[in-house]
Amino acid sequence: MTTLAPLQQLQNLPVCNVDDDVLHQAFVTAYSQLNSIRKRLTLDDLELRLLDNCTNALEQIQIDIGMRLNHEADTYNLLLDALEQVQQQLGAQSALVNEVTKIRLDAENAIEDAREAATQRVLEADNRVINAENQLEGIRSALTTAQLAFTSVSQEYEQYRRKNPERLARDLNERDKTISQQRADRKKDSLKRQELQSKLNIADKVVGEERRQRAATANDLMKTTALYNHLKERVEFHDGREDVQQFLLQLPDGSGDVGCYIYNFHFGLSVFHGIRDVSIETADFHFQIRTAMMLAMDVVPGIWGNPVFRLLPELAPMWDTAINDELHTRIMKRLAQDFPRLHQRILDGKAAPVSELAIPTRLLNVLTKAGYETVADAGGELPDELAKVRGLSEASVIEIRAALNSWCIKWAQANGDIENIRNPKVKRR
Repeated sequence: MTTLAPLQQLQNLPVCNVDDDVLHQAFVTAYSQLNSIRKRLTLDDLELRLLDNCTNALEQIQIDIGMRLNHEADTYNLLLDALEQVQQQLGAQSALVNEVTKIRLDAENAIEDAREAATQRVLEADNRVINAENQLEGIRSALTTAQLAFTSVSQEYEQYRRKNPERLARDLNERDKTISQQRADRKKDSLKRQELQSKLNIADKVVGEERRQRAATANDLMKTTALYNHLKERVEFHDGREDVQQFLLQLPDGSGDVGCYIYNFHFGLSVFHGIRDVSIETADFHFQIRTAMMLAMDVVPGIWGNPVFRLLPELAPMWDTAINDELHTRIMKRLAQDFPRLHQRILDGKAAPVSELAIPTRLLNVLTKAGYETVADAGGELPDELAKVRGLSEASVIEIRAALNSWCIKWAQANGDIENIRNPKVKRR
């Protein structure tokens, strides 16, 4: 019964009231406080950077706490499993004692059987010894007979040698000549074989060198082909003129229309002040909207796949949202190529309902009523535009942005971090 005490003590430990939701709400409050400080204080670039570093450090602490809690829970479960295994082993000791007793009895019976078998083998060995002695005696008799026969043959050979001495000498000379010729032929064959082996080694080196050169050539061809394919993909977005699309905007008075054209560019733009937190700074592409009125608007990709640009006041009354949809399609195509993990987070955000955001019910109802159905819908709206929604204040927008940030942190914990979308070398302006 004493062996069960540690297990029962672990199971009877009091429950901690600080759960994941409490910790999460604490971090959301901290994010809100930091954003309120940013909003209410007039800070220079260095102070803003320090505040951003503080926010990032707080996010990392939230991730580390989650990982630490998961590790302690796994350790606790492993300890419980180990204690249960010890309990099972102690319970099986009585069965092991009976098994040992049975094994001892079986061993004693086996020893007795082995003794009887050994006695039987000794008797059989004695019989084999007697038979071997009889066979040895017969072999001795046969050997004596063979010795007598060898002596008789030797005498007959001596008599033949005395009668035919010249013939034996000729036979010996012919045999010696034959052996000498065979030795000379074997030496020549050995030299030829060595020469052929040397040529074969040289041929193997040449063939090996040709194979290495062929492999190197094939490798260079593969690298060149991969580089060509990569450059070919990049050229598709080269100068912005290969995929120009026109949209017609109707003038408010109905007197005519204004043509708008979308251009692709293969280089990025430094984001301008006020929208850098919602755009991708390291993206190597951007777009431009040009009009027949000699007006142009630069468009940078947003972190939710949305186009980020300053809409000219002259075009606002007649703006066509189909232009935004076309820009979104082009941005998502490029993100799938250059930022695949960010692209997947955007797709998951489109599939996630807005109710997954940790915001009060009142704010959730306001967003739903305004047409924001998914997490990506709320995240893709610029803060200034979100503040124009009826029922949302600047504090509400800050709370929604903090909830979006928390959703992204949870996504990273489950799926891994996205690619780096911030370039510290980009000059703020």
